[in-house]
Amino acid sequence: MTDKEEKKSAQIRHALDEIVGKLEQDSEEGAMAWADTVSANRDEWARLKQEIRAKQKALKELVTLKRAGDISSAEFESRYRALQDELTSLEFRVYNLRLGTSVDV
Repeated sequence: MTDKEEKKSAQIRHALDEIVGKLEQDSEEGAMAWADTVSANRDEWARLKQEIRAKQKALKELVTLKRAGDISSAEFESRYRALQDELTSLEFRVYNLRLGTSVDV
């Protein structure tokens, strides 16, 4: 492994160790950190919650359309995957706010 690759690997290991450390907080410490994060980013939290609810509603409507036979299986799969990807992205944004990190998908 080259020096550059080793340095990159060490940076990744360090970043992952920080994330794991934040995830291992005890419940009281975690609750306090969560409350601090929410109060410091109130507008962002409200926007994220609204976006997540909208995507969940769209997902529910998509399932209803599929059950009613209003869309094809192929269209359902395509739209379903897109909505799931969007929800995953939103979840990562929540995790990043919660942990104070910048993990990207």
